[in-house]
Amino acid sequence: MSLRAYVRESNEFSLVYDYMPNGSLEDVMTKVRGKELELGWEVRLRVAVGIVQGLQYIHFSCDHQVLHYNLKPTNVMLDSEFEPRLADCGLAKIMAASHTGVSCYSAPESSQSNRYTDKSDIFSFGMILGLLLTGRDPTQPFCVDGASGGSLGQWLKHLQQSGEAREALDKSILGEEVKEDEMLMALRITIICLSDFPADRPSSDELVHMLTQLHSF
Repeated sequence: MSLRAYVRESNEFSLVYDYMPNGSLEDVMTKVRGKELELGWEVRLRVAVGIVQGLQYIHFSCDHQVLHYNLKPTNVMLDSEFEPRLADCGLAKIMAASHTGVSCYSAPESSQSNRYTDKSDIFSFGMILGLLLTGRDPTQPFCVDGASGGSLGQWLKHLQQSGEAREALDKSILGEEVKEDEMLMALRITIICLSDFPADRPSSDELVHMLTQLHSF
């Protein structure tokens, strides 16, 4: 998103961006979980592709590489056509740690700021892709091997390894065999993005190719 203006007041500092009619991805998925809104697979995949294209731009097309540092659904804004825009790119680097705490969307290495790389942004993207595929809130605990307290990534890996990956998919958008195949392939991409080791995660450049191959855009 393009920064339009900023407002400095006595006790706060505000950034002004274009108005996004659909709010954030967090707002939209909350409505989906509450059955206030239907969001089909094609739209969800388009959102995912738009996000990773934004990462590709800041990672590879800027004069100096930009890392997002704080990619999560509240920082993905959606216009009237559900096209995504990335907000707050790089702000976490210059803000006090108290304003940018580590979340469930943060890569394992992100607690060590000197180890944050573009692959850390990819982990966060993997969490968002998992959210789009499952419809589930990643901040909630997941049951893995009969024990609660697992993460979304651990749950997805467990289901994939046990041959039950389809159980992870959002039931509200299942139905057509072709779409299910696309979603299952996207789930495998999600798991790769959520690897504990940054070197094992694909780049945003590679992800654009991988995701656009799932569907004709």
